[in-house]
Amino acid sequence: MTKRVLLLISDTGGGHRSAANAIVAGLDEVETGPHGEPLHFEHRIDDVASHCSFPLSQLGPAYSAALRFAPPVYGALYHATNGRKRFRSVIRFCEPLYRERLRDLFLSYRPDVIVSVHPLLNHAALRARSDAGLGNVPVITVVTDLGKVHEGWLVPEVDAVVVPAQEVYQRARERGIPKERIYQLGHPVHPKFECVADTKAQLRVKLGLPAEKTIALLMAGGEGGGKLLPTTLALAKSKLPLHMVVVTGRNKALRTKLNELAPSLPTPMTVLGYCDNVAELMRAADLLVTKAGPGAIAEASLAEVPVVVYDFIPGQEYGNLKYVEKNGIGVVALGSSDVVRSVRRIVTNLERLQVMRDAQAIVAPRGSSRRIAELIANIAFGEPSDAPPLKPSVAAAAL
Repeated sequence: MTKRVLLLISDTGGGHRSAANAIVAGLDEVETGPHGEPLHFEHRIDDVASHCSFPLSQLGPAYSAALRFAPPVYGALYHATNGRKRFRSVIRFCEPLYRERLRDLFLSYRPDVIVSVHPLLNHAALRARSDAGLGNVPVITVVTDLGKVHEGWLVPEVDAVVVPAQEVYQRARERGIPKERIYQLGHPVHPKFECVADTKAQLRVKLGLPAEKTIALLMAGGEGGGKLLPTTLALAKSKLPLHMVVVTGRNKALRTKLNELAPSLPTPMTVLGYCDNVAELMRAADLLVTKAGPGAIAEASLAEVPVVVYDFIPGQEYGNLKYVEKNGIGVVALGSSDVVRSVRRIVTNLERLQVMRDAQAIVAPRGSSRRIAELIANIAFGEPSDAPPLKPSVAAAAL
């Protein structure tokens, strides 16, 4: 039997597509349905902005420009829309820009399950489902933020809400979502992060990294922007006993600049572009210095590599800072000098480093994409789950 799953994203940053890809990888591993029947999933990841009229059609470029040139403005907009009445106004404005085209997408693809992996698309999915006359097709929200999430994520009318952490579970309950529709299954992380079999020493040989040095991995998401350059230079000039691995993503100009500067800096550095082997890099590293992307934080927990968070998207990623601090999986250091001080404290205190790793082992979202895929399979057959949704205390222990 074949079931079709439509995953709705918006390419505002790379995190939503990465989460969708992780879910798809889990779906590809499903071979049987809830009663043992053969099952195959077809799936489609769709950037909804491509079906919208202007200005929503330019959501991705506008998001990138806002974060690059005016982060405080983006943060103000985030907070201005983060309320029930205010967000309803956003919905009323946006509906005419997507309604017919999204309805037509649903009618042409005829999904058996619709999965939203973006806060702006949950109401949109429900409206388009109604317009298409597909009221029997379940809509599932997969929340990818880790802390106090935006109003748009939590819609009581959807058929199931997957949350990554206990605070999001509690917020969903406060927003009126019945507990039987909430599943605390972890942030969707690609299964490859759990499939690294080599030891740290073996990975360092494979990756050409020094065996005995403390390795700090620096990242800033797929675009490699923000404060990655000043943070890298501050650490490189600190004369700490490190070997730095800097992943510049798609930022070719930054990669070129760092390669030019590296020979003149006192700290040895390996500069990489966009990488498909981040799972191995994290396993090989002792410390991850990153912006507060929820995907990177969840992946780091699986790799048990403590994090130093040096930047965040205003509003959107603020809750992720609190998640890191509350769970003891790293430190927040917003500023180059604070990053240097924090890294110095961590790498000179091996006991503290191990405490952070132990905390990550507790919160690591093991099997998250597979569990989400199993939930989708059950819902596709009209069954919410083989087991009831996890209660917060049970879920926290399971993750």
